[in-house]
Amino acid sequence: MNRFFTTLATSLLVIGSVFGSFAQEANSLLWKVSGKDIRKPSYIFGTIHMLPEDKYFFTDKMQAALTSSDVLALEVDMDVPLAEQMKIAGEMIMPDGKTWADYMTADEYALVKSAFVDSLGFKEKKVDKYSKIKPIYVSGLILSELLGKVKMYEKELTSLAKKEKKTIIGLETFQEQMEIVGSIPLEDQIQDLKTTTASMVRDYNEMLDAYVSQNLAELEKVTKNDEGFDKMEAKLLTERNDRWIKAIQEKLASTPTFYAVGAMHLVGEKGLLEQLKAAGYSVEAVN
Repeated sequence: MNRFFTTLATSLLVIGSVFGSFAQEANSLLWKVSGKDIRKPSYIFGTIHMLPEDKYFFTDKMQAALTSSDVLALEVDMDVPLAEQMKIAGEMIMPDGKTWADYMTADEYALVKSAFVDSLGFKEKKVDKYSKIKPIYVSGLILSELLGKVKMYEKELTSLAKKEKKTIIGLETFQEQMEIVGSIPLEDQIQDLKTTTASMVRDYNEMLDAYVSQNLAELEKVTKNDEGFDKMEAKLLTERNDRWIKAIQEKLASTPTFYAVGAMHLVGEKGLLEQLKAAGYSVEAVN
């Protein structure tokens, strides 16, 4: 499950499903949706929520697809009022003033600390500081420190869309995302922390390599190696895809939109691309 934590914590939720025909047809993160009653195509772009600055890319064809769209639709609108930001920050804290150590034996906590210090290079005081945060949110904080200068597609796309004076919407709210994360038992988060901290960077790098090469099939292979994947899949992917696909289909005929969501939402029998194809739309890779 460590890759869930690696990606969840950065913008919350991006992991995959069983791949369908799209992953086999082409390596691409950008897909054009047309046909049926669509007057002007929309696009779906698969993101990774955080990556090193020197790995970031946004091609001319991706830019052209964004420019031709009237609306940018993200998983959530990144412009969050300060009051909501404070509320979100509060929900990231461990309950009742507890820390990770309250959910582990002394020996287990010592091993977790050792993994952070020996494998990730953090000082013990920093680990104690992190231990006040729910484990599911910690990976993003850790990676942002280890990776140095990073970029997030959501922020970059928001900036580009604002320059072109486009409407920006969210397919869901931050609060809805927090509720999804909140439904993951704290005990499960602690268990993952105990077993996979040392491999966090390696796992992230495997995902990043697959993403940068736009190789959805390899990305699927990497994520399918996660223990606990099946248990998480319905809540993190399938249920959200089913909600999003309704909103997407309602707009396709009238509003050309650039949808940017976690790459793993694109694929699989219940992924957005396959659902659109099943509904009679033309879905093609843009390379």
